[in-house]
Amino acid sequence: MAFARIGDIDIHYDISDFTDPWRESEVVLLHHGFARNIDFWRPWVPLLARKYRVIRMDSRGCGKTTVPAPGAPYTLDLMVSDAMGFLDHLNIEKVHWAAEASGGIVGMALALAHPERVASLTLCNTPVQLPKATNDLFVEEEVEKFGVGYWARKTLRTRIDVEKVSPEWIEWSIAENDKTPRHIAIAQHAEMARGNFFPHLHRIKAPVLVMSGSNSQTAPIDQMNQMKQSIPHAKLVLFDGYGQGIAFMAPERCVSEMLAFLKETTRLAS
Repeated sequence: MAFARIGDIDIHYDISDFTDPWRESEVVLLHHGFARNIDFWRPWVPLLARKYRVIRMDSRGCGKTTVPAPGAPYTLDLMVSDAMGFLDHLNIEKVHWAAEASGGIVGMALALAHPERVASLTLCNTPVQLPKATNDLFVEEEVEKFGVGYWARKTLRTRIDVEKVSPEWIEWSIAENDKTPRHIAIAQHAEMARGNFFPHLHRIKAPVLVMSGSNSQTAPIDQMNQMKQSIPHAKLVLFDGYGQGIAFMAPERCVSEMLAFLKETTRLAS
């Protein structure tokens, strides 16, 4: 169990590296989405770690990372600052940022604020702006009273195609969501709901792989097409017949698409 002291918090992280020891490996950082933790990335790690140094981190207040007190600031700028401090702590000059859902929003913000540190972005079901229908499903009073697990169960079918994951995964994921402190989930959701990246997409310099389920309600297809059109170096891959949560329902396909994208990106850059 590893921790890095960054500002006012201790960030919990894990490094998996099975690359050849005689070559310098590029780094992939896996950043989880809303109210989750590094364990949601477990299926991705063995698929990536032979070719890349794979780092997973628990974001502020999630997993085993320090939980700020209720009322403490929780902003996107703060999450970007956490990420920058974390990269500096590990002496990582440039990173391939791979994320799902709101973790991709943090990645886009990082790529805009510090373009020299982001080699590429891989975004799974990441909205440019949280749709009203999805936003309305998060009721602060319910989360405050019943916990994040209550929200996770109530919204399950909008976040995952239940027939594409096992019942065991469903119960495990809800239990993991419920570990997120209520005030952290409320603060994180409020910050993400305020965001709108449409005006800034054209300024993202890094190559971007946009992946989404064609039926996603949180990352709707019109937003994904807008990302493809507005980001200068973007590739869009739609998973037909899938909704939100492709990172969990189809990890092998997601990683396969990502590896092919990174290989092509490296070829074009050389």
